[in-house]
Amino acid sequence: MGSNNPENRRPMSGALTYPASSQQSPAQRVAEQPRQPRSLQGLLRFAMEATQAEDAPGNSEVGPLDEERRQFLEDALKSLQVNVAEVLENAIKVLTNSAKMNSIQLGEALPDDVKNAFTVLLDYVEDLDVANDFYKMGGFAVFAICYGSENEEVRSRASSLLGTLCQNNPFCQTRALECGLLNVLLNLVESERGVTLAKCLFAISCAVREFEPSCRELIAQGGCYTLLQLLSVPEPAARTKAAFLVRYFAQHYSEAKEQFVKENIVRTITALIEKGRDESTEHLLSILQVMSDDLDPKVLSQCRDPSLKLETVLKNYLKRPELKDDRYCEEKEYCNELLNRIFNQQQRVDHVEELADR
Repeated sequence: MGSNNPENRRPMSGALTYPASSQQSPAQRVAEQPRQPRSLQGLLRFAMEATQAEDAPGNSEVGPLDEERRQFLEDALKSLQVNVAEVLENAIKVLTNSAKMNSIQLGEALPDDVKNAFTVLLDYVEDLDVANDFYKMGGFAVFAICYGSENEEVRSRASSLLGTLCQNNPFCQTRALECGLLNVLLNLVESERGVTLAKCLFAISCAVREFEPSCRELIAQGGCYTLLQLLSVPEPAARTKAAFLVRYFAQHYSEAKEQFVKENIVRTITALIEKGRDESTEHLLSILQVMSDDLDPKVLSQCRDPSLKLETVLKNYLKRPELKDDRYCEEKEYCNELLNRIFNQQQRVDHVEELADR
């Protein structure tokens, strides 16, 4: 068995160590030194303990932090610091290298430096200040190159980056609108598929939500019709994101709602619900709930169209075995609310008219 004497213990591989004062015996050094730090938090704790020992008045047992230890601590802290501006600049250089980016062919795996550039940027630009700095450093130039790539992963990662930059960030939302990126995205969603389509819709959502100028631009550019068409794409993830945006616009912008009514969104949603349930169905039901919330006569008329059989579709949906699970309680609530709002009210009106005719 190994000795319990601290002087005989071997240092842990990878652990931070620091030089001991030459003026103290080994026993004194072991007794007085704080626990050796193994992380940034531990390193900071070590600094606090060392400073506290240095500043403690009347403590004759612990001497001041000598220059040798102080220098070691400063060097250790510097080694853990990251020059964020330099990291951003290097990543931007990689992604704006048009020759390199254009050489990535359709279906080809991304080179490691390109993949790492996207990964590093996504890690840092979640911070709003870093996101704003990214733009000021010319970072938005990456999008013209990346969205022009034939490689779907490049475009997908570009959308993830743009969405992260714009999410809850009016500064970057403004810059994205000024740079014409919203129009680029609205054009791309008409041809993208799969994960790339879902990421594109994510970027649109982050670029417009809670930012009225971009919402108005989307409506003006025919984006409502585009979103309505996307409710019928085969990928549930993309349908879910499209449905989320449709609900948002129907709830907050009357002109968008009018466009949805004009395109008879009720017919589209009824047909989708009748096909079966998936992750997008809850959002489709929520669209009907928002559209009929103010009892708009046009919407109610579409819902009560006998050819749609919406009442039957909703009642059959409530019979689905998976809806017995409490996880789907919102879907059940939407169905029951719609049945009561649209059809029970109609039955009451019909009953009153019947009595009046007698």
